[in-house]
Amino acid sequence: MSRVKFEDMINFIEEVVERPNLFGGLDLEPLETYQGMDTSLGRNIKKPMATGDYRAFRLKGSDKVDKIAYGELHYMKRAKYCSMNMTAGDDYDLPIYACEFDESAKRLSITVDLMPVVDTAVYPEYRKKYLDPLADIWRKSRTIPGLTDEDGRCLVQRRYGPWPWARASMSHFPIDGRVPDSSLRTKIFEPVIEFAKVWLGLLENAEPMPEGDYKNEVLTRKRALQKYFRELDPGGEVLKKVVGHEAERLIVSLIF
Repeated sequence: MSRVKFEDMINFIEEVVERPNLFGGLDLEPLETYQGMDTSLGRNIKKPMATGDYRAFRLKGSDKVDKIAYGELHYMKRAKYCSMNMTAGDDYDLPIYACEFDESAKRLSITVDLMPVVDTAVYPEYRKKYLDPLADIWRKSRTIPGLTDEDGRCLVQRRYGPWPWARASMSHFPIDGRVPDSSLRTKIFEPVIEFAKVWLGLLENAEPMPEGDYKNEVLTRKRALQKYFRELDPGGEVLKKVVGHEAERLIVSLIF
């Protein structure tokens, strides 16, 4: 497979967010702070080994959205590490939209999923409502060459393979793997965008949860997932060296 030069690598924000006008029609406003952190630390990053831009938003006048965040980190003109996360407010039980989109000269690594915030075996109606709408997109996208290779798995098996919590965090419809063929890399845009559109459609019709055991379960699982991914991400220590401790803490909090 041909190697891709850095200048020819995919501009994630442009191709996934701006060109398809992914958030058109939503009244988004920038998040100035997130969990006590100044979000300006993630914008216009210029370090000796990397440049980056991470943006975070909420839905104006609404508590439905905790954050909509996306960003890119360009590392030494060798690779791009891109992410997008959409997390509902604590009164709503929407799954967490999570996308990791990394590109190097040899391959593009992708994970996109709607991570459930309940046990779908206990609550099958949750699966039907929130996850089954992904089925057709998943069936169409999972056969892209590279995603079905034995060594192609990305997030779960490559980065988090030893940890059962990572496998337990995923839905039954993740798009997850590595695509080496440069001519096929742009095909990954479709599931990234279509999964996001499913989530945004669910957001439009979301209703607050009543107080009680179910809401407590949702928040317990949600907090556990965020803690695991934020604290145990194996790339965290490298990110600290590249952008500094404060910016690393903000970035991982925005993308998980």
